[in-house]
Amino acid sequence: MGGKGRDVLIAGGGVAALEAALALRALAEDRVQVELLAPEPQYWYRPLAVAEPYALGEVLHFELSSLTREMGASFSLGQLVSVDTAWQIAYTSPGGVVPYATLLLACGARPINAVRGALTFRGPADTPTIEALLAEIAAGFARRVAFVVPTGAVWGLPAYELALMTAAWLDRHAIDAEVSLVTPETAPLQLFGREASAAVSAVLERSGVVFHGAAYATEARPGELLLVGDGIVVADRVVALPRLEGRRIGGISQTFEGFIPVDQHGRIAGVEDVYAAGDITAFPVKQGGIAAQQAEAAAESIATDAGAGLVPRPFRPVLRGLLLTGSEPRFLHTELGGSGTSWVTPEPLWWPPSKIVGRYLSPFLAEITQTPVPAEPPSHTGVVVETAVEASTASRRDRLIGLAAKAAPHDSTVTPVGDLMSTELLTVAPEDTLGEVAERMLETDTRSALVTEYGKLIGIITARDMLHAVGGQVHPSQARARQWMTAEPISATVSMPRDTAAILMAEHHIGQLPVVDGEQLVGILRARDLVPTDTSHDETTAPIGLGL
Repeated sequence: MGGKGRDVLIAGGGVAALEAALALRALAEDRVQVELLAPEPQYWYRPLAVAEPYALGEVLHFELSSLTREMGASFSLGQLVSVDTAWQIAYTSPGGVVPYATLLLACGARPINAVRGALTFRGPADTPTIEALLAEIAAGFARRVAFVVPTGAVWGLPAYELALMTAAWLDRHAIDAEVSLVTPETAPLQLFGREASAAVSAVLERSGVVFHGAAYATEARPGELLLVGDGIVVADRVVALPRLEGRRIGGISQTFEGFIPVDQHGRIAGVEDVYAAGDITAFPVKQGGIAAQQAEAAAESIATDAGAGLVPRPFRPVLRGLLLTGSEPRFLHTELGGSGTSWVTPEPLWWPPSKIVGRYLSPFLAEITQTPVPAEPPSHTGVVVETAVEASTASRRDRLIGLAAKAAPHDSTVTPVGDLMSTELLTVAPEDTLGEVAERMLETDTRSALVTEYGKLIGIITARDMLHAVGGQVHPSQARARQWMTAEPISATVSMPRDTAAILMAEHHIGQLPVVDGEQLVGILRARDLVPTDTSHDETTAPIGLGL
């Protein structure tokens, strides 16, 4: 890097990275010098991947070197591995060192299989999988297909599109088969509000897609899909969306799932000049349009710091979606967080009417691809409603854990975690150095320390985290607990039943849970605390699997 402007390094090559680069070009102009760092040389326009197997759309891809050149930025091929925030250096694989003045993490998230035994649709690479499924249906080897939205960090819209386009394909080919949709949502596309949900429900019904709501899929077996509890959905083939998790970046505090907590301007707490946007952040809705809005908020803050004379606006999420149905598409819109406004209509609600809505990226791609765009958008005929939208996936996970706890055998007398926990805690401050934390862990002969700020639990740092720091060659007197801790750790409440805590530990493969009362840390529950002191008359069973 280097030039007359402030060096801004953007790690990533997806929607958030490109939107941020374009926003900085427009807002900061020559006050910044932007470099994109990405592990792949191409940007894939993924939203149309669901349409490709049905010959209803084509996945486009662009060379990042060409895109960045058009933006007035530079491009480097490499994977971000760790960050030395004290010296403002990014370390890349293989063996690269990139200095920066400002760093924006837009690395995205990686998909992982969420339902055992199911086919997983991740994007363009899985087009042959869906094509093979359609061939099986046409040959009569499969007559009942289930599409699954798993629990956790996931964007569920593609499952609806796959189900609807499969139903439309069956109708075009006069094939008699059953399509079902299985989702933890109590109503179709619940996140978009009641009006949109009712409209999508009607579309599903007209298409013959059977909706299974408040259903938590765990495993696909021959002829059936198992749900938490005793539920079963009859299915010859099961296609599930993946769950997302963030890639680990040394020197940056991340959650258990690998996501990065940020403020409303994309800043990472306690770290100077480092931002994050898109799927890598801890914001629970993982969608391209949301990623673009986060990138725009971060870019405005970065441009302001560079002297652009702006008043940076905070991130205010507006969720927009284009639902591909196999016939007439549906445009969906709602404002997240509290009481919002919701629309659903077959006419465009944004301009240009692309699948990914970005203030800068959408018109840029339209220009690159020479897509004709009318000068004025048509007025929409959607119905406006006021709706409260839940913008967090935490309650979904809580419901899943609750259902699993009820399904698991347990004693008639429920023992709360508060009766089992230990109150002997090792707590450290977020600004304590790793050297100080290591000394205290040695003194107390413990393998973890809880990170608190004004009595509130904000993280946990383990011996494994310390090894990662050593592997990253950080100096123990400079690196801080805040940088290497697991942020927003999975925790238990004092009133949580023992069986529920046991399921949490088993599903996340962890041996301890911090215990909180409200926001205050009050204790820690270890796996050994769950073992009954007298097991001579106690029949125990292992917690059931949830596939979290």
